[in-house]
Amino acid sequence: METALRVVGDGLSIAALTIIATTAHGAWKRIPKDVTVPIVWGRDGKPALRLAKPVGLLWIPVASMAIIFAFTLSGTTFQAQGLEALMVFCARATLGAVLAMAQLTHLRFVIKTLLEDGRL
Repeated sequence: METALRVVGDGLSIAALTIIATTAHGAWKRIPKDVTVPIVWGRDGKPALRLAKPVGLLWIPVASMAIIFAFTLSGTTFQAQGLEALMVFCARATLGAVLAMAQLTHLRFVIKTLLEDGRL
């Protein structure tokens, strides 16, 4: 059972990273290189912090890779047995989904803001 959970967890992690990377690539192609990308919005809905395109578009994919790979690199996925293996699987599945949704939500607001600003 542990091996099956590890393999399915790896598959879900790969799927999440694929979604994250694909959406970042699509936004990269769509956003001109001289445009600063908003990453934080204030309570009024206006961008509070903008960063250069590479940092603004790649911080979630890089952080996601680090978080998702932490389970494998630490050996947690290989050492977990029984109920612990199921808990690790659930954590990996949930993290993958949350990180993919964070990327999709972030890029939706980035594109919306840039369109409103007339930068796209």
